[in-house]
Parts: sequence; structure tokens; C-alpha cells
Amino acid sequence: MSDQNRAEGKDHYATGDAETRAWFEDQWKRWPTRVHQERTTNISFHHGGVLAFREIHGRDPELSRDFRGHVAWLDKHGAA
Repeated sequence: MSDQNRAEGKDHYATGDAETRAWFEDQWKRWPTRVHQERTTNISFHHGGVLAFREIHGRDPELSRDFRGHVAWLDKHGAA
């Protein structure tokens, strides 16, 4: 896990356009299936996006069962 990856994911989601945010949200729902072959599936990066989503919307996004487990672990052990 990487604090830098998490920070970058948080920034990309927070400052991204509608297409960027839609990609994050679609990836979270379909994890671990890659929804766009040229874009990352780095867990720390996506966890940062989830953190930004929570700040913006005040709730958790829709997550696949597999990704939900990773997010729960990172919430507990991974965030700096």
C-alpha cells in the first residue's frame, strides 16, 4: 500500500470531471474486473478515491464484495 497512491487517488476523484468519477465508481462496483484496460486498479489509489467520495457525498459508494473487503482493511490498517 502506498500513502502517495492513496493521496493521488483522493485528488483524482475530488478534482476529476464527471467521466473520471464515473470510471472510479464503475471500477469499484466491478472490482476486480478491470473496466478500462489502460487505467489502474491499484488498491491504494482506489481507496483514496473512496475517501474522497465519502467526503463529498457523506456516505460510502457502491462497492463490489471483493473491493469492500479491501476497503475495510485499508480503513482500519492502511490510512496514514
